[in-house]
This record gives sequence, structure tokens and C-alpha cells, in this order.
Amino acid sequence: MVPAPVLKDEEERLAALRSYKVLDTEFEKEYDDLCRLAAVICEAPIALITFVDRDRQWFKASIGIEVRETPRDIAFCAHAIEQAKVFEIADATKDARFADNPLVTGAPDIRFYAGQPLVTPRGQILGTLCTLDRVARVLKPYQKDALEILGRQVVTHLELRRTLAEMKRLNEDKDSFFSVIAHDLRSPFSGLLGITDMLVAEAEKMEKPELVEHIVLVNQSVHRVYDLSENLLKWAMLEQGKMTFQPEEFPVAALFEEVEAPLHETLKHKRLVLETAAVSDQMVLGDRNMLETALRNLLSNAAKFTPQGGRVWLKAESNSTELRLTVGDSGVGMSADLLEHLESGVRTPSGRGTEGEIGTGLGLTLVRQFALRHGGRLEMRSEKGVGTEATLVLPRD
Repeated sequence: MVPAPVLKDEEERLAALRSYKVLDTEFEKEYDDLCRLAAVICEAPIALITFVDRDRQWFKASIGIEVRETPRDIAFCAHAIEQAKVFEIADATKDARFADNPLVTGAPDIRFYAGQPLVTPRGQILGTLCTLDRVARVLKPYQKDALEILGRQVVTHLELRRTLAEMKRLNEDKDSFFSVIAHDLRSPFSGLLGITDMLVAEAEKMEKPELVEHIVLVNQSVHRVYDLSENLLKWAMLEQGKMTFQPEEFPVAALFEEVEAPLHETLKHKRLVLETAAVSDQMVLGDRNMLETALRNLLSNAAKFTPQGGRVWLKAESNSTELRLTVGDSGVGMSADLLEHLESGVRTPSGRGTEGEIGTGLGLTLVRQFALRHGGRLEMRSEKGVGTEATLVLPRD
């Protein structure tokens, strides 16, 4: 038996397969019908829609076989995905690659195999639509043509499945968007209007300390409305494809200065010590606006959840393959459950900070999307009562 070699683009192929979110799902009529049609047209007792995973082949639909997966190293389909046309074995007992394969020497006693690779519009091969028989034979020309057509239909259903999932996600994001407008935006305006109305009516009677206290509240509300408006605008532009990606090379130290400047008063008010660590000539290649927005959201969160007199930091580390931009704090930290929830990408209501600060609720969504736009990722680690670190990981090429 000769196992199929690992493909050169294997990691990209596996990433494409996972993007369809089809592995380990239930049987679905659309795929069952295509599988049954392949069996009827090819006059085969066994037909399968298979996806070749890292160590297994998994069946989305099956006729004539009850198992849902087999090891990849004995899979005929692992050989079929090496090419984009029908892969046919007339008699497996006479083929050195398969003669001693346990699927040939034992149940289901395969002799004939024909598999049409499932090729995505981007050229990755995910698996096959295949037919098998217990007797040696070959497909007739019309059967081979039909198998190719049905294989393309399987891919069409996969694309439709992913499109529907994306539409559902966009609808959920749209609901989140309107929820923010309806609640998060209205709330600070209501508070702001209340404070300003009271100031108009009572300012002349107030002592200076009381007046200053209320002015600080007004300032905080205005900043929150501004931050929320900025995040909403950028989120909407990103979703609509109107935010262009404009990478340039510039110093990390300059980026840190731009990130800190708008938050200077917030840090000063909470007496937070800001530490920065970046080599003077360290450079970053990326969209300056996106990176500044991402790090500012992370630093704002760090300040929000760090009590008076604590520490926050900006740190840059690099190696030959990636640049890591970290925002950390000595704040309240998060439980493992909350951290896992945030890392899943599900938007959660923003919690209150150590002094009752309210966030916009969109910050991490933007950070994660900006990281992906750079071909990178967001990593987070946190310990309750110790603090949190959030790291933008950016590829260096």
C-alpha cells in the first residue's frame, strides 16, 4: 500500500476546507440526493461525498457504507485530490498503490473506484464525489461526464452554504450595530443632556469643586460619544468595503506615540503609569490608521479595567517571521470563561471599568478585523486579579 503524499499547498487547502464549516455536520438532503444520483448514474452500490482532513477522510453523504470516516492513509480519495479530473481505478487488486489496502483486502472489498475532485472556485481541492464497486470495471464516457457535473454541483452547494452563513453573520452584526445605536449611543447622550441641563440651571449656585466635578463628567461623556462614533463609522466602512487598506512602513515608536496621545488625560486622571518598550529603529509595515485604531482600543480597555495607580504598557517584539504589538495592564483581569468567550469572536456587552467607565462594545470586533486585514491575528491572555495582555500579531512579509 502506498499512502498519498502530502500536497504542497496542504495548509492552505485545509484552511479552505475549514472555512466552509462542513466537517462533522449532520447529513443534509441536498448532499444525499447528489450522492444517490451519482450511484444511480454510475451503477455503483457505493457512493460518497468525502472531505479529506489532515488525518482522515470524512463523509458528508454516503450510499452503501454506514461509517462516517476512515483514516486518511488508506483513503483512495487522498490520491484523487492530487488532480482536478476524475481519478479512476479499474481494479484495485492490480494497482500497487491499493492491492494490500485493508479496504480492498477486507470490507467493503473495493475493486473499482472513480472520484471527481471537489475543486473550489479558488482552486483548492477539498475532497471528492466518488463511486465504488466490488467488481472491476470502468466508467462509460457519459457516466464520467455526469460524475464531473455532479461534483461541480456539490461545490456549488458548499459555496451556497458558506454564503448563507455569511449572510447570517452580517445580519447578526447588523443587529449588533442597531443595538449599539439604540442603547450605547443614546445612553451617553441622555446622561450628557441631563448634566448640561443641570449645569445651565444650577451653575451659578455651585461651588468650584462641584462645578469641576460635573465638567469632568461632561468631558468623559463627550469622549465616549466620540469614541463610539469613530468605532461605528470605521466598523460600517469596513463591512461595506469602503475602508481601503493602505500599508506603509513607519517606526513602531511613532505608532505608540500616536496611540497614547488621545488617552493622555485618561491615564493621568487614573494615575496610571504607561510603560513603552520599542527599539528605536523598529519598523512596522501596515495600515497606519487601522493599527492606531486597534491599539488605541486595546489601550483604552487596559486603562478602563486598571484601578488608580496601576500600570499599563505598550510593547513591541519581533523575530524573522512576525511582529508582536502588545498592550498590557495590571488590572482586574478576566475569568477563563470570559476570556474564552471573547476569543471566540462573539460580540459581548461591554462591562464597566474600575470607575464605572462604559466601553463602546465594538472595540475588540474592530481590532480582530483589522488584524485579519493585515493577515495577522489577535491573541489574548488574562488572569483574574493579575491583569490582561492583548497582542496584535502581524506577519513581517
